[in-house]
Amino acid sequence: MNIVEKIKNFIFIRAVAVYGGLHLKKYLSQSKRADKVSEKMLLKLVKKNKDTVFGKKYDFANIHTIEEYQKKVPYTTYEDYQEYLDRTAETGEQNFITADKISFFAKTSGTTGVTKRIPVVDDSYKPYMGCVASYYTMLFREMKKRGIILGKGLNTTETECTFTKGGIREGFISSYALSSANVVMSTICLPKEISGYGDNVDMKYIKARYSLQDPDLVFLMAIFMSNLCDLMKYIFDNYQMLVNDIRTGTIDESVNLPPDLKEKLEKNLVPDPERAEQLTQIFVNEPNKEIIPKIWKKMSIIVAIGTGEFTPFTEKMKYYCGEDIAFSYGMYAASEAAVATAMDVEEKNYMLAIDGGFFEFLPIDDEDATPLLLHQLEVGKLYEVIITNRSGLYRYRIKDVIRVTGYHNKTPLIQFAYRKEQLINITGVKLTIEHITTAIKNFQKQIGVSISDYSLYTDTDFTPWRIVAFIEFDKDIPENMESEVREFFDEELTKVNAEYGRMLKIGECSNSFVCSVKKGTYAEYRKWKIKNGASENQVKTVRFIDSKEKLDFFKSRTEHYYN
Repeated sequence: MNIVEKIKNFIFIRAVAVYGGLHLKKYLSQSKRADKVSEKMLLKLVKKNKDTVFGKKYDFANIHTIEEYQKKVPYTTYEDYQEYLDRTAETGEQNFITADKISFFAKTSGTTGVTKRIPVVDDSYKPYMGCVASYYTMLFREMKKRGIILGKGLNTTETECTFTKGGIREGFISSYALSSANVVMSTICLPKEISGYGDNVDMKYIKARYSLQDPDLVFLMAIFMSNLCDLMKYIFDNYQMLVNDIRTGTIDESVNLPPDLKEKLEKNLVPDPERAEQLTQIFVNEPNKEIIPKIWKKMSIIVAIGTGEFTPFTEKMKYYCGEDIAFSYGMYAASEAAVATAMDVEEKNYMLAIDGGFFEFLPIDDEDATPLLLHQLEVGKLYEVIITNRSGLYRYRIKDVIRVTGYHNKTPLIQFAYRKEQLINITGVKLTIEHITTAIKNFQKQIGVSISDYSLYTDTDFTPWRIVAFIEFDKDIPENMESEVREFFDEELTKVNAEYGRMLKIGECSNSFVCSVKKGTYAEYRKWKIKNGASENQVKTVRFIDSKEKLDFFKSRTEHYYN
């Protein structure tokens, strides 16, 4: 970094860390009166939006209590807003669902079907900004522990946005702030020249190349922990090309870049044979275990969503990092709202983001019950989250199910459990993300072979029904164990849900069917999704196969069956 970059880096990290610290303190203060803060937010939103089309439809002007709001306004889904949102996108018309101006459409990742446009107003992004700033608070603390004053890192979030016919920006929620915040570049190792090139850039190469050539990186940040595992795999698979490019100050001809961008980038690249030799010695002579602090000696913190279904990726990153690098699991957020945030490093329980919106909670075992408020939840219970957000979505079912793990004062501590659609339901036996994650973890111990990734679905064409698992193993299963693979898998599923074992015993469901897919299948899946319009930041791992398209993809890459 030159002197100007150093000054910007110093000021930005410390300023944002201060803001993030204030944000965390605010949450702790609000936690003592969470019920009152939540009620005040709802009534403010109702009053502000009483003259919108939606507000008039549901008589917002005569709503003065939570009970009146719950009585007058029904649960909603995306279809209740789609007509309004499409008109805003096409014509720029406003005031359908929110009195604030919709300035951005956040595109969902399409987990539950087609991509949706979620409205974003400037006010609604404040909770996101506060949570992101808290990452820098934790980064600053970790840097301070290590005596580091300056530091750049890699933020894998991409910033590309497009415009609707009505002139409103749209993209993924993670890109909303970064798309116009050039000052952030003072803390990121990527070149500013890549902005504006969209899908024409091989971003995996760019991220790997520019992060590897900087020995002083202090953080790695992504939306999901799987994004960072993908990056590390790309580095391991392509280190010779990457190291050679660093040595010569060039960009390999195989890399997909527009010619004018390649020319711009190569103008600023300087041959670095010393760094290339350091990396060569690391990749050739060192094991992957604890390799990250060898590549980047100042590495302080890893920031990404890494709980729930992303736990296996967190374990892999910890394998690469060792014990001295801190992990922050970021925030639990959806395109609709910032739901909760981790309050410290290594904290796997998220504190509900009271200012993210007004939250209601529907007991998962009694959907006809009156939804509960945040201070009424029971520890250990599962609830579906119902959101009224700052952008004009009211009693909106995002289909997320959370588990309450405790309380801080009156504010619940939660963990994401599963999405309602993403659930194996076989003859009444329900296997959640939590069940499957635990079973897979123990299953790989049983067979002695690590698992890179996996997906499941219920095969209803088979009689009785059965669970089919597509698994990408890191290496071949020993021949003498092949006959026991299915038995071990069913054994572990039974341990996490005894009802599954009972159904097997009485013949209400068939034994599972385990399919080994080709190595690299899940990397191919992510490429396939990106090619079909998904953002690299938003491509989540496929845990439950819910479409013929996905099923055909994994079937076509199956190379061995264990039955």
